[in-house]
Amino acid sequence: MSEVKVVALVVTYNRLELLKENINALLTQKYCDFDIMIIDNASTDGTEKYVRGIDNNKINYINTGSNLGGAGGFSFGVRQAIEKGYDYAWLMDDDTIPSSEALDSFMNKVNKFSGEFSYLASVVKWKDGLLCEMNKQYLSQEWENEINMMKNNLIPVNSSSFVSFFVDLNIAKKVGLPQKDFFIYGDDWEYSLRLSSVKPGYLDLDSEVVHKMKNNASIDIVNESEDRLDRYFYNYRNLYYIHRKYLSSRKLMLYKLKYYYTVVQILSSKNSKKIKRISVMRKGMKKGKKYNPAIEYVQ
Repeated sequence: MSEVKVVALVVTYNRLELLKENINALLTQKYCDFDIMIIDNASTDGTEKYVRGIDNNKINYINTGSNLGGAGGFSFGVRQAIEKGYDYAWLMDDDTIPSSEALDSFMNKVNKFSGEFSYLASVVKWKDGLLCEMNKQYLSQEWENEINMMKNNLIPVNSSSFVSFFVDLNIAKKVGLPQKDFFIYGDDWEYSLRLSSVKPGYLDLDSEVVHKMKNNASIDIVNESEDRLDRYFYNYRNLYYIHRKYLSSRKLMLYKLKYYYTVVQILSSKNSKKIKRISVMRKGMKKGKKYNPAIEYVQ
């Protein structure tokens, strides 16, 4: 196991206090033979000074030079991990707080099932101990063929978020990097689908993290605050692309129907900026119909 090179990739942007918690949790992992790479999307809150001031040679700080979004940050980090010769990369946002045995569980699974999975994901809970709504994984329809893995607390899943996402970089070399052009939203889902086309992915029931997002809720343009509406363009563009490229025509049709249902919800709500909410959705959906970002590869 000591010959396996592992790096924790943390993408951060102007959330220093949460990053401090994250780094502390990483430094107190039961399994400790790994490096930490902080990918900073050009924070302006003192992040660089703080991280560079930590006296620990396990930590490598890299400033991307601009805000690449979560998608760009993870693409940047996975590229760095491959180029530096790591075998596995443990991806997470700066508001992810792993339990002390989160990585130890992953490494136990590597010891048993190396080469049999493309990625492993943690059980993601919110601050109150309940499952985090945004980071729920969905059981694969092929679960009946995975009884042996399930006996080892590995549940086959269709996709997972980048909130504690442990990826085999040999598989990553084959499928390419996360879609940096996505900027935010859907990059983890798209990457999960690409990885699992080569080897299946699993939810590791023995690995847990806490996602310290502000509210335990999925993204919701109907009730979103006015200052965050523009970002939903990326959500609707990216998800349309995913449905069109990877999923069945039936699921694409259902996604379109959900769009119209959301429009009705917006019009029926008491929230302000109804026209802007619908406009952002419409622009994203329209762009997604012909959106074809290139996939980047690293050898």
